Amino acid sequence: MAVQYPDARAPGDIATPTVRDADRGDWADIREIVQAAYRPFAAHLPPLVFARYLDDLLALDEHARRGQLLVAEVDSRISGSAAFYPNTYNQDMGWPRGWAGGRGMAVHPDARHLGAARALLDECERRARVHGARVFAFHTATFMTGAIALYERLGYCRAPHFDIDMTAHYGLTSSRPVMAIAYRRNLREGGPCQSERVGMRDPLVPRRR
Repeated sequence: MAVQYPDARAPGDIATPTVRDADRGDWADIREIVQAAYRPFAAHLPPLVFARYLDDLLALDEHARRGQLLVAEVDSRISGSAAFYPNTYNQDMGWPRGWAGGRGMAVHPDARHLGAARALLDECERRARVHGARVFAFHTATFMTGAIALYERLGYCRAPHFDIDMTAHYGLTSSRPVMAIAYRRNLREGGPCQSERVGMRDPLVPRRR
């Protein structure tokens, strides 16, 4: 069954989004949301890279095994989803141990501007703190301009040490790199990215040999 979303109403009439753990009964809705949210980006990627990327995002069994699948509901309708990783090292995307992370956040295009993305990020950060993580981090892409604007408005900081080439990550070849760019927030005292602001090496990033 297709996911239904709230009709356009005045902002004060829209319920506050709620986030909960997903169960298998939600997976069809999650797949629909992810496909609808990411399909417009196909034009920005080589076809093979986009196909592998989408397959990766839709590997819900794997994300549920390594992390926790979440859904955001508005008016009791699933509007967005994300995978929370208590240990983002388990994503196999170059993150250090001891950080928490998010993966594959998606909001259905028909449900944007209802607060689902912000609610998912807030819940991921809450869980990261519960797990004692020093940092909450995730990747996005340069062509996801709306998402980047949200992240920077919310105070997330670039972490270029952890940018990755998606083409190489998926074992493919391409005439140009396709970069997934890293963002993070420090969850302990000292501010979200104070060291970058003063031009110092980030003490939370291990030296690469």
